[in-house]
Amino acid sequence: MSPWAWMAVTCLLLGTFGGFRLWREWQFHSLAVRSTAPPFHLADLPGTIGTWQGSESPENQLDPEVARFAGASEHVMRGFFDEKSGERASALMLYGLAGAVYMHTPEACYPSAGFQLSKGPEEYSLDVPGLKSPLRFRWAIYSKRIAGVTRYEETYYSFRHAGEWLPDTSGRWKTFRYQPGMFKIQISHPVTSLSESGKGGPCVDLLKEIARQIEARLQPGASPPGAAAGSEPSSAAEPAAASPPAGS
Repeated sequence: MSPWAWMAVTCLLLGTFGGFRLWREWQFHSLAVRSTAPPFHLADLPGTIGTWQGSESPENQLDPEVARFAGASEHVMRGFFDEKSGERASALMLYGLAGAVYMHTPEACYPSAGFQLSKGPEEYSLDVPGLKSPLRFRWAIYSKRIAGVTRYEETYYSFRHAGEWLPDTSGRWKTFRYQPGMFKIQISHPVTSLSESGKGGPCVDLLKEIARQIEARLQPGASPPGAAAGSEPSSAAEPAAASPPAGS
């Protein structure tokens, strides 16, 4: 073949490859745009979960700038009061694109708010009815001195990506373009000492049920589990626990 023929073949191959790359980038961009909005409104999650009664108030919501920094396309934060034990907790339910959400963990956000890690983190795995794979979550206790008094706060959190609940999705960054959406649950609960354990803490059932409610709403044609699914958050519930640090 003449040099001109080789040049023509090379240009054709380069053009074909470049066109394929552009087509794939367009596909990934379109998928990300479609995945920006959550598959259901997080506000539709039940306000009553077992013995936990939820409440919402403006001061418990993330600032819009903080929510965007945390990668949230949509979020809801509720204070919960357990009628059985009298415990209080704050739960953040968040959805956004995985590439922006996955890095916002308590390990990164609590220290920036003046807290220090006092116990953990520890990872646990639970079998939850309605989940195809175990619910894996991370637990830790953070502390902060306020007016001469040490405040302790335990956190539970997990991310849902590609059908699995995991506490760490950083190793999945290559798949974020194919599975762009991600859910996050983070529960904050005040404790009085470092003797607490995340394995059987009072918030484990709350975490499990929120994950189960989210999972049920993602199944085609499935109805949310339990009669509590239609419950609205109560405005008469006990005051919520302190909100987690901004962006966590």
